[in-house]
Amino acid sequence: MTDDRRDPDTGKFSPKFTDEELLAAIDDMEPVGTGEVADHFDCSQQAAYQRLSDLHEEGNITSKLVGGARVWMTK
Repeated sequence: MTDDRRDPDTGKFSPKFTDEELLAAIDDMEPVGTGEVADHFDCSQQAAYQRLSDLHEEGNITSKLVGGARVWMTK
């Protein structure tokens, strides 16, 4: 069985969804939790959190703690 998302040169997997798709989903659902993003894109919470954290570090989204849970919003 092969995985079409694995780069044959680096062995890394390409994401199931683009940053643009992720930003659009955040915009539609905001404020949105990591679990909701994971459910929406059918990925693990760890993968969703990593992608969200990367977008946050790049300055594309904001986040805050609400009741002990982190929520994400577009700028």
